[in-house]
Amino acid sequence: MKLIAISLLLFSSTYIYAEDIEHYEYYQTWKELPEDESMGAVYIKSDDPCIIVANKSKGTKKRFCELLPSKLNLESDYPTIFPYMLKFDGVVLEFFVVAPWNEQQCKIDLNKEVIHCESNGK
Repeated sequence: MKLIAISLLLFSSTYIYAEDIEHYEYYQTWKELPEDESMGAVYIKSDDPCIIVANKSKGTKKRFCELLPSKLNLESDYPTIFPYMLKFDGVVLEFFVVAPWNEQQCKIDLNKEVIHCESNGK
């Protein structure tokens, strides 16, 4: 009987884990150095096109929708614009935003929690 209860618990938790992953388009933890403990996470949920930065050390969570200074907005202009090629450079998240009329190259400083975007001329 105990074996059945343990099996049900293991299978149900695996199912819940797999279901939760489906709610994210992108998820990445960030560290200053590979051997360091995670300082937070950056993610995009399936139902929210904005980039969310959860800073564990500050205890904050911030949504980045408006692409300053261009004033393009991931939330209101979605699905016409969207982020792609997200990558970390230390504590800076770099990415491009596809926009048919003004593609952007953006950076989010994860410590300062600020965004800056520039047109890349495409």
